[in-house]
Amino acid sequence: MSISPLNGQEQLRATRAITAFRGTAASATPGAVTRQPDSVSLSDAARSLASAHKATSEASDIRADRVAEIKASIANGTYSVDSRQLARAMVKHPAGE
Repeated sequence: MSISPLNGQEQLRATRAITAFRGTAASATPGAVTRQPDSVSLSDAARSLASAHKATSEASDIRADRVAEIKASIANGTYSVDSRQLARAMVKHPAGE
């Protein structure tokens, strides 16, 4: 796809539009421009939510104490799985969903 250059009429129209825009922008701000600093205020709920998000993002997804407990159970041969409970969980939360 190629972009064709502006023809004379289109170029004149664009130049006039830019000049008009600059003229209205200059007349809208007479004299010195006073700028106010930007500011943002957060509600208590937003601060609380940000704090909770930070705490959960820093927390580990792996419960090391539970992993150590299961490893110990497997190592000493006492680890067992309730097949009915496992089947219920599999039906309730199918893989891929």
